[in-house]
Amino acid sequence: MQGLIDLVRKGFFPKGSRVLYAHLGGAPAINGYSYTFRNG
Repeated sequence: MQGLIDLVRKGFFPKGSRVLYAHLGGAPAINGYSYTFRNG
């Protein structure tokens, strides 16, 4: 998200653009797979 905010502030997207941000998990998603990391 910070990267997207930075691009917006720098004017990367033309005014009036629609931007879709898809949050696909990241570090918090690792908790859902803790059994994999615990058991190899």
